[in-house]
Amino acid sequence: MLSVLNRYVPGRVFVLLVAENTLITTGIFTTATVVLHSSARAAAQGGGLFFKGWLISAICQITFYYFSLYDLRAIESKSALLSRLLSAVGVSCLALAVLVAIFPPIRLGIGVLEVTFVCMVLIILLGRLSLEWVNRWITAGERILLVGNGNMAVSLAREIRVRSDLPIRLLGAVAEPEFQESIPNLEQLGALDDLERIIKEQRPDRIVIALRERRKRLPVEVLLRARSVGTHIEEAATLYAKLTGRIPVETIYPSTLIYSDGFSRQSKIWQFGTRIGSILLALFGLVISAPVMAITALLIRLESAGPVFYSQERVGKDGKPFNILKFRSMRTDAELNLKPQWACDNDPRITRVGSIIRKLRIDELPQFVNILKGEMNFVGPRPERPFFVQLLSGKIPYYDLRHSVPPGVTGWAQVSYPYGATIEDAKNKLEFDLFYAKNASIAFDLAILFETVKTVVLGKGR
Repeated sequence: MLSVLNRYVPGRVFVLLVAENTLITTGIFTTATVVLHSSARAAAQGGGLFFKGWLISAICQITFYYFSLYDLRAIESKSALLSRLLSAVGVSCLALAVLVAIFPPIRLGIGVLEVTFVCMVLIILLGRLSLEWVNRWITAGERILLVGNGNMAVSLAREIRVRSDLPIRLLGAVAEPEFQESIPNLEQLGALDDLERIIKEQRPDRIVIALRERRKRLPVEVLLRARSVGTHIEEAATLYAKLTGRIPVETIYPSTLIYSDGFSRQSKIWQFGTRIGSILLALFGLVISAPVMAITALLIRLESAGPVFYSQERVGKDGKPFNILKFRSMRTDAELNLKPQWACDNDPRITRVGSIIRKLRIDELPQFVNILKGEMNFVGPRPERPFFVQLLSGKIPYYDLRHSVPPGVTGWAQVSYPYGATIEDAKNKLEFDLFYAKNASIAFDLAILFETVKTVVLGKGR
């Protein structure tokens, strides 16, 4: 397993990225050589065929990403792989046609792309099936031993089972003295006193500590001996976070947050980079989205009486309140009872125009103004209303930690979890927000922006 932005990613994904990039780029050059009947003419055609090949490859692979071809969990069958691959190639062709119409010099010879794409589909399909077969044949997977059988261990075991894309295998669990209940569908290998024997018998690559109570119970000497021979020792909450991209608030110890990396004062580079980046993106967004915003304002005005924009108090960094600006997507009498309430699916308060702009996230565009005023960044936890902050702070542990970073127009929770309107949904989103706050970086922000485009394009907004 490879760790990227503090998340475990299958190594096969990087193999696919490199292999398919090489395949598409060299495929274009080879096809152009054959079609143009001369490698010299191919190299001279258009002033640099390899650059064009790389550009076309990048467009294709971005399209592959948006069709989840690099999310190995999303590809459930060979037919699903073929369907997604054909759809992605079709969209790539449309994107390239538009690009050639705008920039004619990047056009290749007649028939080059057509032949390349036909061959590409066949070779990529064959290559992916072969890689899957080889992976099953030679990769037994990292052997993991769970020490503990509490709620954290149950949650972790469940998550490992659904991550079929990762080369990991659960050996079993070691029970705590006072808790003899077993984890569903997982072999109980013995008690904590038998840990040294179990390690010798099972020879795990990684030991994951998921004890409910550690004081005077953690077998430190046994774990030190295991660590000295190369066995990796890890906390269950840490592994869970790297597998899911979230920090479980109900099953972790305060010490996990205090002593782990992250949650420190953000570096000056990160603060400066994200602030400058947010300002530039906000200015660019205002210019690019001006026609969309004008049409949206007109439609809101035509559909119902009332203001086009909606201002609402939210809680920002360090708990400071500010007024967020949005396009109005609900009726003007949405909260006549003066009691704040979450929006929900098929909410009758949402107007017809509002349902469309909320799904496409157009209602958030006026928040570019909040970014320019310094009240928000482009990426960060979504700011909540003071009423709900007070409510959730009393019901969900560590809720106020989400205010340790500036709020954002989009965030890790928004691209990782569907829209919710319950305390349980708020808890789940907080776990993603805490993961972001703990691991905030410029690279992580860029990844979230990239994923946000996918969320908007595929209409996965609320």
